Amino acid sequence: VFGVFILGFSSILTGINFVTTIHRLRGEGMGWGRLPLFVWSLYATAWVQILATPIIAITLVMVIAERTLGIGLFDPGQGGDPIMFQHLFWIYSHPAVYIMILPAMGVISEIIPVFSRKPIFGYKMIAFSSVAIAAAGSLVWGHHMYTSGMSDTAVMVFSFLTFIVAIPSAIKVFNWVTTLYKGSISLEAPMLFALSFILLFSIGGLSGLILGAAATDIHVHDTHFVVGHFHYVMFGGTGFAFFAAAHYWLPKFYGRRYREKPALVGWLLMFTGFNVLYFSMQVLGMQGMPRRYYDYLPEFARLNLVATVGSWILAAGLLIVVVNLWRGLFRGEPFEGNPWGGATLEWSTPTPPPTENFLEEPTVTHGPYDFKGAGIP
Repeated sequence: VFGVFILGFSSILTGINFVTTIHRLRGEGMGWGRLPLFVWSLYATAWVQILATPIIAITLVMVIAERTLGIGLFDPGQGGDPIMFQHLFWIYSHPAVYIMILPAMGVISEIIPVFSRKPIFGYKMIAFSSVAIAAAGSLVWGHHMYTSGMSDTAVMVFSFLTFIVAIPSAIKVFNWVTTLYKGSISLEAPMLFALSFILLFSIGGLSGLILGAAATDIHVHDTHFVVGHFHYVMFGGTGFAFFAAAHYWLPKFYGRRYREKPALVGWLLMFTGFNVLYFSMQVLGMQGMPRRYYDYLPEFARLNLVATVGSWILAAGLLIVVVNLWRGLFRGEPFEGNPWGGATLEWSTPTPPPTENFLEEPTVTHGPYDFKGAGIP
């Protein structure tokens, strides 16, 4: 428990640090309308960290008080309410999902315009949608508890709010796709992982609507459908965005790049294995296979075998990608200048950047996706 408190304080202080830095330490000419969308996503994430993390800390204090002082808070045997514990747990744990996915969305907003050779479409809408996701996502924790005995009114409210939070997420997807439209698309590793994010996150989001509607959620609650949905959003989203960011920025950090062909092979195996594994789980869930059981009925055996094969393919792709990135850091070809053609501020520094990042304080004269203003063809 003490370790969780330390992690919680770390999360809160990090959030305060990000908010303060973004408000007070922007460079000359860096107005709110010139912030990279990745920074906007971190800004929204930081507020979630600051406001949601204390709730799980308070919950832990209540658990300790119940167990050591005999105060009946959650234990029904002592007059407590276990449903209250679920509420307190999910008030933090659902926003924690957005702590993971919002930075990933920011990464995609940086990579898509660079490899499409087009300014991002709908900059303000994408920026404000990050804030909207952070705000609305903090109000929908109850959709994890439709089968816990909540009142019909509470179920209806949480279901409505869950559909509302899908709107800013859809705004991002539509703007990314519109940015791709008629762009000069370069299908290198960062872009392939970013495009995978859009598809996989969209599948995860659509399956989330099934879970958000109480009428359908009660049938697939605690089945493998939930496992598939979660991984489409978290791994298909956050995981693929992480590898997109690694292929995009690690060469900038270290001045050496990975080999392209192994990166493409690894991506293909990851993408294929991921869908074979987790789409099979969604089908199994729709057929009624519950989660959290080590065994299953014979009629589920075939799809479980398919999912297992998918996991092997996914693991092989992950191994290739990680080894290729690691090898590139030490033995890769030199990565100099701005080969991706990015217009954000980090690409104006030497590669790899010096310890202080900038040799002198920069002055921002153009937007983060204004390629013409940055002199990039």
